[in-house]
Amino acid sequence: MRKIWIIARKDILEAMRSRSTYVFILIMAVVTFSVISSYTTTIHNLQSQGASSQTIYNASFSFLNNNAYVLPMMYSIFVCTIFANYSVILDKARRNIESLMATPVSLTQIWLGKSLAVTLPSIMVGIGVALIAYIVMNYGFVIPQTHRFIFPEALAVVSALILVPILIFVIVTIVIYVQLVISNPRIANLVFTVIFLVLLFGANALGFLGIAVNFALIYMGMIILCTIISFGLSRSLTKERVLLSSKG
Repeated sequence: MRKIWIIARKDILEAMRSRSTYVFILIMAVVTFSVISSYTTTIHNLQSQGASSQTIYNASFSFLNNNAYVLPMMYSIFVCTIFANYSVILDKARRNIESLMATPVSLTQIWLGKSLAVTLPSIMVGIGVALIAYIVMNYGFVIPQTHRFIFPEALAVVSALILVPILIFVIVTIVIYVQLVISNPRIANLVFTVIFLVLLFGANALGFLGIAVNFALIYMGMIILCTIISFGLSRSLTKERVLLSSKG
């Protein structure tokens, strides 16, 4: 475990020094304002229809509760695309991956270390920004309408703090595997994009059709699926494949 952490720490420090990390945080702030705009539009429409205070509260709770599920996952995946560039891509470009494989660490430890290097900062930034966004929405826009702070349901909190980090990690292990074994590792970032689109637009489509979306079950199902995929891939990860991909 100590060797895995040493590998992860180097990549984390390098990624945190990148300006692009903070540019993406700024972009997430812009996304948050678009989410807030959606809320204010919904409430104004209800008020124009003469909705009761209880109806406005129910709409506010539903809106914030859904975002307590969605924002941590969305922002974490978003940040993953940045940190993934510093995990394997730079090492291959600088020919560091061959030197790392020559050290007394196994390929599995390198794989897990690289995965942690993407997962840990992505979760910290993603959940941190989501928490700030939730508080800002509450105090800046919800409380003036409902006159009380709205807390998400317990399952949403468990999902954000436990299910999302686990899901992010197993997704990242798949992406890092692809980066290790193909000659153009940037293609692996498409995995993040596809998952993001499936989660976001898939959930929105179900909601549009009037189907209740249980994000916790979705996340648990994806954890199981991605874990099976990751385990299967781990059995085909060899030094030969990594070295051949590094040579293009």
